[in-house]
Amino acid sequence: FSGGVDWRSRLDTQRGAVLATELKNNSCKLAKWTVSALLAGSDQIKFGYVSRQHARDTAKHVLLGTQQFKPVEFANQINLNMDNAWGILRCIVDTCMKLKEGKYLIMKDPNKPVVRIYDIPDHTFDTDEEDDDDDDEDDSDDDDDDDDDDDDDDEPEK
Repeated sequence: FSGGVDWRSRLDTQRGAVLATELKNNSCKLAKWTVSALLAGSDQIKFGYVSRQHARDTAKHVLLGTQQFKPVEFANQINLNMDNAWGILRCIVDTCMKLKEGKYLIMKDPNKPVVRIYDIPDHTFDTDEEDDDDDDEDDSDDDDDDDDDDDDDDEPEK
């Protein structure tokens, strides 16, 4: 069920109603995929309707059907205006340019048509690999500073 619609049984006969329900429930995702297709210059965008084989089995799925559109035509169907999309991007960039230097997280609120910008600590989301690279850089700087006392490297400092 998606939004109260059993689309497994309705997909063949009422594909438009199923798509309309998904547009209502997942409009941001569909718009994002459509914009990606438009920016990539794709001739077609294809959506697949997938369902779990068994409700409790998260690993096995069944492809129930697909639907394909021309990205420009689909954008018109969902009232996606690229001028508006560029305007939103410009607003986000302008807002970010006014922020002090740092690391930020841009997140869409899942329940509202709102995008929030969070100030996060500089090392948030750093991977171990990035940390190792930083350590290597720090070690090379330390080596340059310790050249004058190489004789004492084997002895513990008192």
